[in-house]
Amino acid sequence: MKKFLATLLALVLMFSLVACGSSAEEPANTPANTDEPAQTDAPVEEEKKLSLCFICEALGDNSFNDASDISCKAYAEKYGIDYFCTQVGAGGDVITAMREAAQNGYSIVTTMYGAEQIAMLEKEAADYPDTLFYLFTATSDVDAGDNVVGGFFRSCEAAYMGGLVAGGMSETKVAAFIGGQESVNLYDWMVGYVQGVERGGSSPVYSWINGENPWSDPAKAKELSKSLKNNYDADMFWGCAGQSGDGVFQAVIELREAEPDKMFWALGVDSDQHAIFEANGKEEVADVILTSCMKNPMGPVGGFIETLQAGGKVQSGKITCGIKDGACRIADNDFYKANTPKEVQDIVEKARQEVMDGTIEIMGSYGLSIDELNNFLKEHTLNYVAANM
Repeated sequence: MKKFLATLLALVLMFSLVACGSSAEEPANTPANTDEPAQTDAPVEEEKKLSLCFICEALGDNSFNDASDISCKAYAEKYGIDYFCTQVGAGGDVITAMREAAQNGYSIVTTMYGAEQIAMLEKEAADYPDTLFYLFTATSDVDAGDNVVGGFFRSCEAAYMGGLVAGGMSETKVAAFIGGQESVNLYDWMVGYVQGVERGGSSPVYSWINGENPWSDPAKAKELSKSLKNNYDADMFWGCAGQSGDGVFQAVIELREAEPDKMFWALGVDSDQHAIFEANGKEEVADVILTSCMKNPMGPVGGFIETLQAGGKVQSGKITCGIKDGACRIADNDFYKANTPKEVQDIVEKARQEVMDGTIEIMGSYGLSIDELNNFLKEHTLNYVAANM
């Protein structure tokens, strides 16, 4: 009897457990609850933050590289993107730096235009479809890929405005140009300057540093500046020679000390060099820089960033930037306004408006043959020396 009751109790308990288990399960034909979003274990991909890399030889030139770095930092802050400057050193390997920046995922990689850079991009740009390569100061058409842009700047327009100032301010009616190394790019500055000097009522003279170190030889630049003063009585000086330009400023300082009854002036290049030297506590240098002929090679970058942030695609190829685009001008700061007569300022503003309206076109060196360039120099400069490019 006890054995029967134990068996019966076990059977009751077993059926009770089975019944409880089946009540917790939904029937197989019960539809899913469509009010709740489907769950997935796939990770949610975050939107990639844009980034910008500027590649240069070195900062600290108080000119082109520093101005570009400042512009890039301003864009990074304005648009909330990451920024890094890669300095490769004098004669450094820009190509490797470009490749590494693209491999590291930078959205925009920018550096100076050059034949080696173009050759590399023609072969490799397609390997980095998420990177936009921007080469500034392009000297020819750019067709290196759908993600390659070359910026051509009408430097001659900014130089023309500076030439107007130099030509209008010169008391001796002679304004000098000191260039780093003969090239179509530097001749573009010079040709524009020469036209402006002449319209301002003076005559241009010029000299080239050349040699093995044309961009970092301030001693040679100072020597040439003083030579142009001694031989042609120049009293306005414009140096387009990177860090060598510091020698032009030093020459003007020393000329003022030697002849305090005369006024000598220098012009800056690429950026507002008066403001840069003043900010660095070098007032003695800042005080001889009347204005600067400026181009902003990073000018188009803001537009690139806006396009990419909107999910668009930047148009590849060559773009041209000048006064109309706000990419070329002179520094019309308070120092310039305080030390430049109104009649000279008015001439400069009139010329700027003429360029804007298209009523005048400033000639540059691009597209000129060597013979055409030499004929221009022979006709418009006091100390013509045949171009050797």
